[in-house]
Amino acid sequence: MEPLFIILPGIAGGIVLALLISRMGTPRWGLPNDEHLEPPSTSIINMARIRVSGVGGLGMVALSIVVALFVPRIRLSIGIALALGIGLAAVLIAMRRRRGPLPSSNTPGAHGMLPLDTSKRP
Repeated sequence: MEPLFIILPGIAGGIVLALLISRMGTPRWGLPNDEHLEPPSTSIINMARIRVSGVGGLGMVALSIVVALFVPRIRLSIGIALALGIGLAAVLIAMRRRRGPLPSSNTPGAHGMLPLDTSKRP
């Protein structure tokens, strides 16, 4: 049931966003149709293709955190995602507490890895 609380608002939000983008049209500050941008240079390093493991990978993670903290647009998007994630977690926890424990946790062997000592047999 909980995946529906994540999937359905995501689909609805995507539809609303698509409708808004389609209604806005082309921006006035955009390039005319007959002009095209130059293709990107081949000298740009694409770090997504570099496979790094171990301590080097840890350094790349630390570097990405530093970049995310000092680039304002990335910091804003991470902050929004963090706030919305905390809000969704609080809502899901409150719903679970209101509903009570899962039905499977009421059987005697529910908390064991191999619940062989259950008194109920199928």
